[in-house]
Amino acid sequence: MAKESANNAVKRRRAELNLTQQETARRADVSLATWRRFENSADSASALDAFRADNLQGFARALKLSVTALRQLTDAESSPGAEERVEIDQSVIDVVQLFNRSFTGEPLTPADAMALANTVDFSDFAPTRDGKLHLDTSFSYEFAAYLKGEATIRDVDLLRDLPELALTQVNNHWLVRMGERIMRIGSELGKGRVPRPQCLADEYALWIVIQNTDPPQIGDVLDMFPGLRNADAVFGYDPDADEPDDERSIREDWMNRMVGGLLPPDESHNHRRYDLILLEAYGQGVYDPGDPRHPLRWFDRDDLRERCTSELAFVRLPKEEQEAMTTEAFNRMSELLRPGTADNSHY
Repeated sequence: MAKESANNAVKRRRAELNLTQQETARRADVSLATWRRFENSADSASALDAFRADNLQGFARALKLSVTALRQLTDAESSPGAEERVEIDQSVIDVVQLFNRSFTGEPLTPADAMALANTVDFSDFAPTRDGKLHLDTSFSYEFAAYLKGEATIRDVDLLRDLPELALTQVNNHWLVRMGERIMRIGSELGKGRVPRPQCLADEYALWIVIQNTDPPQIGDVLDMFPGLRNADAVFGYDPDADEPDDERSIREDWMNRMVGGLLPPDESHNHRRYDLILLEAYGQGVYDPGDPRHPLRWFDRDDLRERCTSELAFVRLPKEEQEAMTTEAFNRMSELLRPGTADNSHY
């Protein structure tokens, strides 16, 4: 529990998150002395200029803010205004109302959706208006460091959980596209929509976000967004809490519910993602770019792939079979459109 007096904006924010100075310093990846110096001097945005950029990223991450929001927070302390505070409070209320209205439990409760959205928002892949990745507006800096050669892909949150068989066959452009599929998840949730996968890349992006999200029962999303409806409020009971004191069991049950509700079943698309899991487990890979499981094909739209496959199968048929199928389809349509048929009675 945070016990220090909350007499400035940073201390108040830390108290809202129920963190001690030691816990916050650890989350920010700085020493306790550095955190205390920051907290005691954070009475204006200009005071932040005394700290390195990576320190500011850490401070923001620990307080679950963007760097821009951190500067606004400290600047508000030097010239506090009731109107600004009301605006910030109202923005939270608006988001809670949107999520409560949009997510009904099938498959996401408002708290589920907010927890997933927060995972994306507080990563290198926070949504942007144009849907493109802009490193200068990222919440953290790990992906930028990777692209500069200053870090490995295993240092980048979310992307590091991609299967090894993908990471060994792709370039930076592919990773940027994958990051943008993660951004799409946050964007869809932020608009009050369930993020439905359109391609294999989306399936992996969803799986990674689910894997890196604390269930609402364990995380702090309900404290950050008061009034957000959780599973108890939606269903009248908590389907993930058969053992309320067992965090591991809660996490496993919640992840299973998320996977079951958001990802297509294993048998869809010829078990492609299941095949890749097995290949990864046995240290094997997919090396034919024509194989729909190959990483270069992960961004192929499923609906377009199925249509192209059907059309290719048709043109490869002998001419006589093509003509027979065309005639059969024409006769079927003529029968449906003929006046007096049952199927046409509504015209």
